[in-house]
Amino acid sequence: MEKGYAVFISGDSASCRHCQEETGISLRRVNKNFKIQNVFSLKDNPLCCFIDFADCNQIELMNIVDHLGHYSSVPVILYVNGKFCSVRNMSQGFSWYKGRVGWNTIASSVIGKPSLASVPKSNSWRLDFESKLELAACGNENVLILGPSGAGKTWTAEEIHKKSSRKNSTFVNASAAEFNSGLIESQLFGSVKGAYTGACGTKGLFEEADGGTLLIDEVAELPYTLQSKLLRVIERRTYCKVGSTKEIPFDCKLIFATNADIKTLVAKKKFRQDLYYRISQLKIELPSLSSHKEDVGHLAREFALCCGVSCSEAAQEKLESKAWPGNVRQLRNTVELASTSCKVHGRTEILPEDILFVD
Repeated sequence: MEKGYAVFISGDSASCRHCQEETGISLRRVNKNFKIQNVFSLKDNPLCCFIDFADCNQIELMNIVDHLGHYSSVPVILYVNGKFCSVRNMSQGFSWYKGRVGWNTIASSVIGKPSLASVPKSNSWRLDFESKLELAACGNENVLILGPSGAGKTWTAEEIHKKSSRKNSTFVNASAAEFNSGLIESQLFGSVKGAYTGACGTKGLFEEADGGTLLIDEVAELPYTLQSKLLRVIERRTYCKVGSTKEIPFDCKLIFATNADIKTLVAKKKFRQDLYYRISQLKIELPSLSSHKEDVGHLAREFALCCGVSCSEAAQEKLESKAWPGNVRQLRNTVELASTSCKVHGRTEILPEDILFVD
């Protein structure tokens, strides 16, 4: 088996391809009826084991987990009924993730895969960023992360959580742009049974994140009419479920993020000024990749390494000539595509001809 591979257990080849595209890890797919001893070699353990249980029942799940117990050094990442679960070794038990997370986020937390924003930002910006990261992790102030799409806002929020005293509690990642317009309040604060037609009582994001960290991405997308209620919740550190007047206290780190020009929205009265000041007690601004192009080469090498190849100097120079409007995310996708081309041609080093710019 090749060095730096992972095992993917699933009957769905499309799911395997999606995982490989998102993580950049070389995968070996096997179906649920595999012989565990034929997959894991004691001399060549995989980086981790991804398991998609969409087509497995509970008995099959337990049988596979029992087999995995004999390979406790292999980190395991499970995907069960739309939820992720990870564990560094089977003896430590399961740790479920809540909120919208993907294969890449879980892989980064479990095996330390270089992340989207692991960039050696230079000069004074880097020092300012690192100091704000530490400050945000140490205190309980609300944090606002600003930056263009693909600059690493979610990664920054995750790093704050990992460095904080809440690191062993839940990290919930939600995007205001994806909220259901008619159910935003119940999604945020939960609801009691009978609150509205069909309501059976639900947990909201604040309840799910209690004790941990709540990231509300694309906060500028929140309806103006809801912003006053959110302001009250943040100020009082309590909320009411939809259909109830009972005040429920919460204890979680609040992080907000947006790629919008939020100051302009405030000036146009499309975003409440008092809410802006409340959510930006500590503000972290992430620049576009074009403003620190000296880091493109380093990033390209890191992303290539994740794909099991290297990146030639000539290829790095070609990448450095690009404007990168999609920022770090676009660079990563380009390098991953180039690594595929490299492997197809039987090479282990990315050359300029492997690089295809897709805008």
